Amino acid sequence: MPVFVLRGAHRAADGQIGPPLFEEAITADNPADAVRLANAQDLSTKDERANALWLVDAQGVLHWSLRRADRD
Repeated sequence: MPVFVLRGAHRAADGQIGPPLFEEAITADNPADAVRLANAQDLSTKDERANALWLVDAQGVLHWSLRRADRD
């Protein structure tokens, strides 16, 4: 089963995204399921400084991204 990686980082006011503050592996059958699982994550247990989230596959292809403010 493919492994995707959910990452979170701090996005500054000027739009610059810093290095990942956390990375979490998500195993899913396909990208759509991985995105669904990423959206279901409880962010309260993650690093509070992370206000930018994104999901990539094993090749580094971006499948989903979100500004945390859009979700909260």
